[in-house]
Amino acid sequence: MLIVLNFVLSYGAWLAVATLAARGDFLWAVVPSLIAVAVHLMLVPPHRRQPELLLCLAAIPLGVAVESWNMATGATRYAAGADVAGGPPLFMIGLWMAFATLPNVSLSWLKQRPVVAVLFGAVAAAPSYFAGAKIGALTMGEPIWQSLMLIGAAWAVALPALLYLARRIG
Repeated sequence: MLIVLNFVLSYGAWLAVATLAARGDFLWAVVPSLIAVAVHLMLVPPHRRQPELLLCLAAIPLGVAVESWNMATGATRYAAGADVAGGPPLFMIGLWMAFATLPNVSLSWLKQRPVVAVLFGAVAAAPSYFAGAKIGALTMGEPIWQSLMLIGAAWAVALPALLYLARRIG
């Protein structure tokens, strides 16, 4: 049951963030991710709370790096006022924190499968960005296929890195 709830909570946060960002509510758009992290921390056993919080915090620099790469390559663009000093919007960093609730629960099956994690990251992440663009939360560079490839390449590295952090943190 926790696996399903973990997945639903994370992707529910994604949908709420994308919807708020599309409306231009950039500061409010970080709130669903923070709620998802807080609920996750309440649901995990007490001895897992500190490691789970550390993983969510460790996802921040990883998220900044990946989202900065996406922006620098032109794969993603955000509305004026969404970014923070030319860097990724806070709502995207919040999504990274919410995503970091998955490695020890609904994505735990990937932790010991690094090759599958690379492939999963390369294939599964880009459609979320594409859907976010369709909702209006961001704009993707043209040609779209090239942006999707760049995002997939970043996530082919980022997902295994996050899973590695999950193993190391405990």
